[in-house]
Amino acid sequence: MELKKQKTDNSEDYRWTDYMSLPFTQNVISETLRMANIVNGIWRKAVQDVEIKGYLIPKNWSVMACLISVHLDPKNYENPFKFDPWRWEKIEVLASNIRFAPFGGGHRLCPGLELSRLELSIFLHNLVTTYRWVAEKDEIVYFPTVKMKKKLPIRVQPINS
Repeated sequence: MELKKQKTDNSEDYRWTDYMSLPFTQNVISETLRMANIVNGIWRKAVQDVEIKGYLIPKNWSVMACLISVHLDPKNYENPFKFDPWRWEKIEVLASNIRFAPFGGGHRLCPGLELSRLELSIFLHNLVTTYRWVAEKDEIVYFPTVKMKKKLPIRVQPINS
């Protein structure tokens, strides 16, 4: 609200530094992606025989890396089914880390990573500073893709009314 008031009072446009000044927004985005990333898993085909932790993956076999199982594993995250954006104050989000890979990793890191985070930040900033909402109780369904069981019905009102 402070950032919005500052921009409104000075009639200034938003800048990249404004985006970077909202670290908690990034925490909310990271936690949302950890719990409910639209991509549940990624398929890869072995181009040669590969051994991983004592398991042989023969050439031409396909393997699915299940991101949800990694993101919701209690070995990786304390209370993994609890939405807790404050956890990211202790975790480096964009570090090369197999525990958090909503945008892939390595040579296959999504080139739209920063653009999608920027778009989500703009959306969330406008939603939070312009509207109030009440969501009905709903639950996440993780298979075959992440979605809300009741499609998350909400009532939205402008803050001014």
